[in-house]
Amino acid sequence: MTLISAFAVTALARPQKTALVTEKSQMSYLDLLHLLQVLDVQLVTRGLREGHTVVMSSRRPELCVALTLLLSWRGLSVIFGPPEDVLNAGLAFDLVLGTELHPLLPPERQIIIEADWFGLLGTLKLPDFTAPTGRQAGTFVYRSSGSTGLPKFIRSTEADRVAEAPRQAFMGEVDLSARRLMTTLKLHSGWSMSVVLATLLDGGSVVALSDASANALSYIDLYHVDTLATSPAMLQLYLKEPGALQYLQGLRDVRLGGAQAGPRLLQDFAQICPARVHLGYGSAEIGPCFRWIHDPATVRPAGYLGTLCRPDLEVQFFDDTLRLMLNASEGLVGFKPRSGTFARQYLAEAPDAKAGFLNGWFFPGDILRREGQEYFILGRAKEVVNYGGNKFALAEVARFLETRFAENGWSRFKKACLN
Repeated sequence: MTLISAFAVTALARPQKTALVTEKSQMSYLDLLHLLQVLDVQLVTRGLREGHTVVMSSRRPELCVALTLLLSWRGLSVIFGPPEDVLNAGLAFDLVLGTELHPLLPPERQIIIEADWFGLLGTLKLPDFTAPTGRQAGTFVYRSSGSTGLPKFIRSTEADRVAEAPRQAFMGEVDLSARRLMTTLKLHSGWSMSVVLATLLDGGSVVALSDASANALSYIDLYHVDTLATSPAMLQLYLKEPGALQYLQGLRDVRLGGAQAGPRLLQDFAQICPARVHLGYGSAEIGPCFRWIHDPATVRPAGYLGTLCRPDLEVQFFDDTLRLMLNASEGLVGFKPRSGTFARQYLAEAPDAKAGFLNGWFFPGDILRREGQEYFILGRAKEVVNYGGNKFALAEVARFLETRFAENGWSRFKKACLN
Protein backbone atom coordinates (compact mmCIF):
# COMPACT_ATOMS: atom_id res chain seq x y z
CA MET A 1 0.00 0.00 0.00
CA THR A 2 1.34 3.43 -0.93
CA LEU A 3 1.57 6.35 1.46
CA ILE A 4 -1.32 8.20 -0.17
CA SER A 5 -3.59 5.15 -0.26
CA ALA A 6 -2.85 4.34 3.39
CA PHE A 7 -3.54 7.93 4.41
CA ALA A 8 -6.74 8.08 2.34
CA VAL A 9 -8.09 4.93 4.00
CA THR A 10 -7.43 6.48 7.41
CA ALA A 11 -8.89 9.84 6.37
CA LEU A 12 -12.11 8.46 4.90
CA ALA A 13 -12.75 6.52 8.10
CA ARG A 14 -12.67 9.76 10.15
CA PRO A 15 -13.13 12.66 7.68
CA GLN A 16 -14.13 15.33 10.22
CA LYS A 17 -11.58 14.48 12.90
CA THR A 18 -8.88 17.08 13.47
CA ALA A 19 -5.75 15.91 11.67
CA LEU A 20 -3.38 18.88 11.75
CA VAL A 21 -3.18 22.05 13.83
CA THR A 22 -0.66 24.79 13.03
CA GLU A 23 -0.23 28.41 14.08
CA LYS A 24 -2.34 29.43 11.08
CA SER A 25 -4.91 26.69 10.57
CA GLN A 26 -6.78 23.69 11.91
CA MET A 27 -7.48 21.00 9.34
CA SER A 28 -9.54 17.82 9.38
CA TYR A 29 -8.51 14.65 7.59
CA LEU A 30 -10.89 15.57 4.77
CA ASP A 31 -9.38 19.07 4.62
CA LEU A 32 -5.93 17.54 4.06
CA LEU A 33 -7.25 15.50 1.14
CA HIS A 34 -8.75 18.65 -0.35
CA LEU A 35 -5.47 20.53 0.20
CA LEU A 36 -3.65 17.73 -1.60
CA GLN A 37 -6.11 18.00 -4.49
CA VAL A 38 -5.68 21.78 -4.77
CA LEU A 39 -1.88 21.51 -4.77
CA ASP A 40 -2.07 18.77 -7.39
CA VAL A 41 -4.29 20.80 -9.73
CA GLN A 42 -2.32 24.03 -9.30
CA LEU A 43 1.09 22.42 -9.73
CA VAL A 44 0.17 20.23 -12.69
CA THR A 45 -1.30 23.31 -14.37
CA ARG A 46 2.09 25.00 -13.89
CA GLY A 47 4.13 22.16 -15.36
CA LEU A 48 4.62 19.57 -12.62
CA ARG A 49 4.93 16.05 -14.04
CA GLU A 50 5.33 12.52 -12.73
CA GLY A 51 8.92 11.79 -11.78
CA HIS A 52 9.92 15.43 -11.35
CA THR A 53 12.37 16.37 -8.61
CA VAL A 54 11.00 19.21 -6.49
CA VAL A 55 12.84 21.28 -3.88
CA MET A 56 10.43 22.19 -1.07
CA SER A 57 11.68 25.46 0.40
CA SER A 58 8.62 26.31 2.52
CA ARG A 59 8.52 24.98 6.07
CA ARG A 60 4.81 25.50 6.60
CA PRO A 61 3.65 22.22 8.17
CA GLU A 62 0.37 21.90 6.24
CA LEU A 63 2.18 22.39 2.93
CA CYS A 64 4.93 19.92 3.85
CA VAL A 65 2.37 17.26 4.79
CA ALA A 66 0.33 17.86 1.63
CA LEU A 67 3.43 17.70 -0.57
CA THR A 68 4.44 14.45 1.11
CA LEU A 69 1.09 12.98 0.06
CA LEU A 70 1.49 14.46 -3.43
CA LEU A 71 4.94 12.87 -3.62
CA SER A 72 3.20 9.50 -3.33
CA TRP A 73 0.28 10.39 -5.62
CA ARG A 74 2.44 11.74 -8.48
CA GLY A 75 5.61 9.69 -8.02
CA LEU A 76 7.77 12.71 -7.24
CA SER A 77 11.19 13.07 -5.68
CA VAL A 78 11.01 15.83 -3.08
CA ILE A 79 14.06 17.46 -1.52
CA PHE A 80 13.09 19.11 1.77
CA GLY A 81 15.56 21.91 2.37
CA PRO A 82 16.78 25.40 1.48
CA PRO A 83 17.49 25.88 -2.26
CA GLU A 84 20.93 27.32 -1.52
CA ASP A 85 21.98 24.09 0.20
CA VAL A 86 20.70 22.06 -2.75
CA LEU A 87 22.62 24.28 -5.16
CA ASN A 88 25.80 24.08 -3.07
CA ALA A 89 25.55 20.28 -3.08
CA GLY A 90 25.24 20.26 -6.86
CA LEU A 91 21.97 18.30 -6.83
CA ALA A 92 19.81 18.17 -9.95
CA PHE A 93 16.18 19.25 -9.69
CA ASP A 94 13.32 20.39 -11.91
CA LEU A 95 11.74 23.15 -9.86
CA VAL A 96 11.56 24.85 -6.48
CA LEU A 97 8.26 25.12 -4.62
CA GLY A 98 7.85 27.81 -1.99
CA THR A 99 5.94 30.81 -0.75
CA GLU A 100 8.41 33.45 -1.99
CA LEU A 101 10.88 33.82 -4.85
CA HIS A 102 14.45 32.73 -4.24
CA PRO A 103 17.00 35.27 -5.52
CA LEU A 104 19.54 32.65 -6.65
CA LEU A 105 17.17 30.98 -9.11
CA PRO A 106 15.45 32.16 -12.30
CA PRO A 107 11.69 32.65 -11.86
CA GLU A 108 10.89 30.01 -14.48
CA ARG A 109 12.38 27.32 -12.22
CA GLN A 110 10.18 28.32 -9.29
CA ILE A 111 6.52 27.86 -8.46
CA ILE A 112 5.26 30.24 -5.80
CA ILE A 113 2.28 29.09 -3.74
CA GLU A 114 -0.26 31.91 -3.78
CA ALA A 115 -3.00 32.55 -1.21
CA ASP A 116 -5.71 32.60 -3.88
CA TRP A 117 -4.98 28.96 -4.74
CA PHE A 118 -6.87 27.90 -1.66
CA GLY A 119 -10.13 29.43 -2.79
CA LEU A 120 -10.63 26.06 -4.49
CA LEU A 121 -10.55 24.14 -1.19
CA GLY A 122 -13.60 21.91 -0.92
CA THR A 123 -14.90 22.79 -4.39
CA LEU A 124 -13.12 20.09 -6.40
CA LYS A 125 -14.29 16.50 -6.60
CA LEU A 126 -11.77 14.23 -4.94
CA PRO A 127 -10.32 11.35 -6.95
CA ASP A 128 -10.13 7.90 -5.40
CA PHE A 129 -6.88 8.31 -3.50
CA THR A 130 -7.18 4.73 -2.20
CA ALA A 131 -6.86 3.23 -5.69
CA PRO A 132 -3.53 2.17 -7.24
CA THR A 133 -2.08 4.93 -9.41
CA GLY A 134 0.16 2.84 -11.63
CA ARG A 135 2.82 5.51 -11.20
CA GLN A 136 6.33 5.07 -9.89
CA ALA A 137 6.90 5.26 -6.15
CA GLY A 138 7.90 8.56 -4.61
CA THR A 139 11.27 9.44 -3.13
CA PHE A 140 12.09 11.48 -0.01
CA VAL A 141 15.31 13.47 0.27
CA TYR A 142 16.22 15.03 3.61
CA ARG A 143 19.23 17.05 4.63
CA SER A 144 21.24 15.66 7.52
CA SER A 145 24.09 17.15 9.50
CA GLY A 146 25.83 13.89 8.64
CA SER A 147 27.98 11.52 10.66
CA THR A 148 30.98 13.82 10.16
CA GLY A 149 29.26 17.15 10.79
CA LEU A 150 29.27 17.99 7.07
CA PRO A 151 25.80 18.43 5.50
CA LYS A 152 24.56 15.53 3.41
CA PHE A 153 21.39 14.74 1.51
CA ILE A 154 19.90 11.31 2.11
CA ARG A 155 17.61 9.60 -0.39
CA SER A 156 14.97 7.15 0.85
CA THR A 157 12.12 5.36 -0.84
CA GLU A 158 8.46 5.93 -0.11
CA ALA A 159 8.14 2.36 1.20
CA ASP A 160 11.09 2.88 3.54
CA ARG A 161 9.57 6.04 5.01
CA VAL A 162 6.20 4.38 5.57
CA ALA A 163 7.88 1.41 7.28
CA GLU A 164 10.06 3.63 9.43
CA ALA A 165 7.31 5.95 10.68
CA PRO A 166 6.18 3.77 13.62
CA ARG A 167 9.80 2.91 14.49
CA GLN A 168 10.74 6.58 14.70
CA ALA A 169 7.70 7.30 16.85
CA PHE A 170 7.12 4.94 19.78
CA MET A 171 7.89 1.43 18.46
CA GLY A 172 4.31 0.32 19.11
CA GLU A 173 4.45 1.37 22.77
CA VAL A 174 1.81 4.08 22.23
CA ASP A 175 -1.54 3.86 20.42
CA LEU A 176 -1.41 7.11 18.49
CA SER A 177 -4.94 6.80 17.11
CA ALA A 178 -6.37 8.44 20.23
CA ARG A 179 -3.52 10.88 20.84
CA ARG A 180 -2.82 14.53 20.05
CA LEU A 181 0.89 14.73 19.30
CA MET A 182 2.88 17.91 19.02
CA THR A 183 6.25 18.14 17.29
CA THR A 184 8.50 21.11 17.98
CA LEU A 185 10.87 20.17 15.15
CA LYS A 186 10.29 21.54 11.66
CA LEU A 187 8.98 19.15 9.04
CA HIS A 188 12.10 19.59 6.93
CA SER A 189 13.48 17.07 9.43
CA GLY A 190 13.06 13.45 8.36
CA TRP A 191 12.67 12.39 11.99
CA SER A 192 9.91 14.89 12.67
CA MET A 193 8.05 14.02 9.46
CA SER A 194 8.22 10.32 10.33
CA VAL A 195 6.63 10.95 13.72
CA VAL A 196 3.90 13.05 12.07
CA LEU A 197 3.20 10.37 9.45
CA ALA A 198 3.03 7.68 12.13
CA THR A 199 0.39 9.70 13.98
CA LEU A 200 -1.69 10.54 10.91
CA LEU A 201 -1.60 7.01 9.50
CA ASP A 202 -2.83 5.76 12.89
CA GLY A 203 -5.68 8.29 12.89
CA GLY A 204 -4.38 10.61 15.60
CA SER A 205 -4.07 14.40 15.62
CA VAL A 206 -0.91 16.45 15.11
CA VAL A 207 0.05 19.92 16.31
CA ALA A 208 3.00 21.10 14.20
CA LEU A 209 4.75 24.38 14.87
CA SER A 210 6.77 26.16 12.20
CA ASP A 211 7.79 29.38 13.94
CA ALA A 212 6.68 29.10 17.55
CA SER A 213 8.61 26.18 18.99
CA ALA A 214 9.94 28.45 21.71
CA ASN A 215 6.31 28.97 22.79
CA ALA A 216 5.54 25.26 22.78
CA LEU A 217 4.37 25.17 26.40
CA SER A 218 1.42 27.44 25.72
CA TYR A 219 0.45 25.35 22.68
CA ILE A 220 0.59 22.17 24.76
CA ASP A 221 -1.95 23.70 27.10
CA LEU A 222 -4.09 25.39 24.43
CA TYR A 223 -4.53 22.30 22.24
CA HIS A 224 -4.62 19.68 25.03
CA VAL A 225 -1.52 17.92 23.74
CA ASP A 226 -0.85 14.59 25.45
CA THR A 227 2.11 13.36 23.37
CA LEU A 228 5.24 15.32 22.50
CA ALA A 229 8.09 14.85 20.02
CA THR A 230 10.95 17.20 20.78
CA SER A 231 14.69 17.50 21.42
CA PRO A 232 16.79 17.61 24.61
CA ALA A 233 17.55 21.26 23.86
CA MET A 234 13.83 22.06 24.08
CA LEU A 235 13.51 20.17 27.37
CA GLN A 236 16.21 22.40 28.80
CA LEU A 237 14.21 25.45 27.75
CA TYR A 238 11.04 24.07 29.37
CA LEU A 239 12.85 23.64 32.68
CA LYS A 240 13.61 27.37 32.70
CA GLU A 241 10.05 28.45 31.94
CA PRO A 242 7.94 29.73 34.86
CA GLY A 243 4.82 27.64 35.29
CA ALA A 244 6.20 24.71 33.28
CA LEU A 245 4.81 22.28 35.85
CA GLN A 246 1.27 23.42 35.10
CA TYR A 247 1.65 23.14 31.32
CA LEU A 248 3.26 19.69 31.31
CA GLN A 249 0.93 17.81 33.63
CA GLY A 250 -1.25 16.56 30.78
CA LEU A 251 1.56 14.89 28.86
CA ARG A 252 1.57 11.10 28.82
CA ASP A 253 4.50 10.30 26.50
CA VAL A 254 7.49 12.27 25.22
CA ARG A 255 9.72 11.14 22.36
CA LEU A 256 13.19 12.67 22.38
CA GLY A 257 15.31 12.74 19.25
CA GLY A 258 18.18 14.54 17.62
CA ALA A 259 20.74 14.24 20.42
CA GLN A 260 21.48 12.34 23.61
CA ALA A 261 19.89 13.52 26.85
CA GLY A 262 21.97 13.38 30.00
CA PRO A 263 20.80 11.73 33.26
CA ARG A 264 20.54 15.08 35.09
CA LEU A 265 18.26 16.56 32.41
CA LEU A 266 16.00 13.51 32.48
CA GLN A 267 15.76 13.48 36.26
CA ASP A 268 15.02 17.22 36.40
CA PHE A 269 12.34 16.89 33.72
CA ALA A 270 10.75 13.97 35.59
CA GLN A 271 10.25 16.31 38.56
CA ILE A 272 7.85 18.52 36.59
CA CYS A 273 6.32 16.12 34.06
CA PRO A 274 4.71 12.71 34.68
CA ALA A 275 5.10 11.52 31.07
CA ARG A 276 7.10 8.50 30.02
CA VAL A 277 10.19 9.68 28.13
CA HIS A 278 11.17 7.51 25.15
CA LEU A 279 14.81 7.73 24.08
CA GLY A 280 17.18 5.97 21.79
CA TYR A 281 19.98 6.13 19.30
CA GLY A 282 19.98 6.16 15.53
CA SER A 283 20.81 8.23 12.50
CA ALA A 284 19.13 9.85 9.53
CA GLU A 285 20.94 7.34 7.31
CA ILE A 286 19.53 4.13 8.80
CA GLY A 287 16.83 5.18 11.27
CA PRO A 288 16.49 4.20 14.94
CA CYS A 289 18.76 1.45 16.28
CA PHE A 290 18.47 1.36 20.10
CA ARG A 291 15.57 2.34 22.31
CA TRP A 292 14.70 2.70 26.00
CA ILE A 293 12.14 4.37 28.27
CA HIS A 294 13.39 6.52 31.12
CA ASP A 295 12.40 5.35 34.60
CA PRO A 296 12.99 8.02 37.27
CA ALA A 297 13.44 5.27 39.85
CA THR A 298 16.36 3.79 37.90
CA VAL A 299 19.31 6.08 37.34
CA ARG A 300 21.12 5.17 34.14
CA PRO A 301 24.74 6.17 33.56
CA ALA A 302 25.55 8.87 31.04
CA GLY A 303 25.73 7.48 27.53
CA TYR A 304 23.13 4.77 28.03
CA LEU A 305 21.44 3.89 24.71
CA GLY A 306 19.15 0.99 25.59
CA THR A 307 18.75 -2.27 23.71
CA LEU A 308 18.70 -3.05 20.00
CA CYS A 309 15.26 -2.46 18.49
CA ARG A 310 16.20 -3.49 14.95
CA PRO A 311 16.33 -7.27 14.43
CA ASP A 312 17.03 -6.55 10.75
CA LEU A 313 20.43 -5.01 11.62
CA GLU A 314 23.72 -6.67 12.49
CA VAL A 315 25.89 -4.72 14.96
CA GLN A 316 29.67 -5.16 15.06
CA PHE A 317 32.70 -3.30 16.39
CA PHE A 318 35.74 -2.12 14.44
CA ASP A 319 39.13 -0.63 15.26
CA ASP A 320 40.20 2.82 14.08
CA THR A 321 41.35 1.37 10.73
CA LEU A 322 37.87 -0.11 10.20
CA ARG A 323 39.12 -3.65 10.76
CA LEU A 324 36.31 -5.88 12.02
CA MET A 325 36.94 -7.11 15.58
CA LEU A 326 34.93 -10.31 15.95
CA ASN A 327 33.61 -10.98 19.47
CA ALA A 328 34.59 -7.47 20.59
CA SER A 329 32.26 -5.59 22.93
CA GLU A 330 33.66 -2.11 22.36
CA GLY A 331 34.88 -0.06 19.45
CA LEU A 332 33.84 1.95 16.43
CA VAL A 333 30.31 0.72 15.76
CA GLY A 334 29.10 -0.45 12.37
CA PHE A 335 25.64 -1.51 11.22
CA LYS A 336 24.75 -3.83 8.34
CA PRO A 337 21.43 -5.25 7.08
CA ARG A 338 21.08 -8.96 7.82
CA SER A 339 19.76 -9.35 4.29
CA GLY A 340 19.83 -7.13 1.23
CA THR A 341 21.21 -3.60 1.27
CA PHE A 342 20.38 -0.33 3.00
CA ALA A 343 17.24 1.40 1.74
CA ARG A 344 18.92 4.82 1.92
CA GLN A 345 21.96 6.33 0.28
CA TYR A 346 23.63 9.71 0.02
CA LEU A 347 22.73 11.67 -3.09
CA ALA A 348 26.24 13.11 -3.20
CA GLU A 349 28.72 10.71 -1.61
CA ALA A 350 31.06 12.37 0.87
CA PRO A 351 34.83 11.71 0.61
CA ASP A 352 35.13 10.83 4.31
CA ALA A 353 36.92 7.53 4.89
CA LYS A 354 35.82 6.65 8.41
CA ALA A 355 32.09 7.32 8.46
CA GLY A 356 29.05 6.82 6.26
CA PHE A 357 28.24 3.93 3.94
CA LEU A 358 31.36 1.81 3.36
CA ASN A 359 31.59 -1.72 1.97
CA GLY A 360 28.03 -2.63 2.89
CA TRP A 361 28.30 -1.22 6.42
CA PHE A 362 27.17 2.07 7.87
CA PHE A 363 29.55 3.81 10.27
CA PRO A 364 28.02 6.72 12.23
CA GLY A 365 31.45 7.61 13.62
CA ASP A 366 30.57 6.70 17.22
CA ILE A 367 32.45 4.52 19.70
CA LEU A 368 30.07 2.22 21.60
CA ARG A 369 30.27 -0.46 24.27
CA ARG A 370 27.98 -3.48 24.69
CA GLU A 371 27.19 -4.99 28.09
CA GLY A 372 24.89 -7.99 27.69
CA GLN A 373 22.00 -6.67 25.61
CA GLU A 374 22.59 -3.02 26.53
CA TYR A 375 24.63 -0.43 24.65
CA PHE A 376 26.48 2.71 25.75
CA ILE A 377 28.09 5.53 23.78
CA LEU A 378 31.66 6.34 24.80
CA GLY A 379 32.59 9.04 22.33
CA ARG A 380 33.18 9.87 18.69
CA ALA A 381 35.95 8.95 16.30
CA LYS A 382 35.50 12.31 14.61
CA GLU A 383 35.98 15.87 15.84
CA VAL A 384 32.30 16.74 15.76
CA VAL A 385 30.12 18.76 18.12
CA ASN A 386 26.39 18.01 18.44
CA TYR A 387 24.28 21.10 19.12
CA GLY A 388 20.54 20.64 19.42
CA GLY A 389 20.63 17.52 17.27
CA ASN A 390 22.73 19.06 14.50
CA LYS A 391 26.33 17.92 14.11
CA PHE A 392 29.06 20.35 13.13
CA ALA A 393 32.62 19.43 12.14
CA LEU A 394 35.05 21.31 14.36
CA ALA A 395 37.28 21.96 11.35
CA GLU A 396 34.36 23.68 9.60
CA VAL A 397 33.60 25.70 12.74
CA ALA A 398 37.24 26.79 12.93
CA ARG A 399 37.27 27.81 9.26
CA PHE A 400 34.10 29.84 9.73
CA LEU A 401 35.47 31.64 12.79
CA GLU A 402 38.78 32.37 11.10
CA THR A 403 36.92 33.94 8.19
CA ARG A 404 34.47 35.78 10.43
CA PHE A 405 37.16 37.37 12.60
CA ALA A 406 39.94 37.68 10.03
CA GLU A 407 39.68 41.46 9.80
CA ASN A 408 39.57 41.96 13.56
CA GLY A 409 42.74 40.09 14.36
CA TRP A 410 43.45 37.10 16.56
CA SER A 411 43.35 38.95 19.88
CA ARG A 412 39.84 40.27 19.25
CA PHE A 413 38.79 36.79 18.13
CA LYS A 414 39.95 35.26 21.42
CA LYS A 415 38.20 38.01 23.36
CA ALA A 416 34.97 37.35 21.46
CA CYS A 417 35.22 33.64 22.28
CA LEU A 418 35.71 34.35 25.97
CA ASN A 419 32.66 36.61 25.98
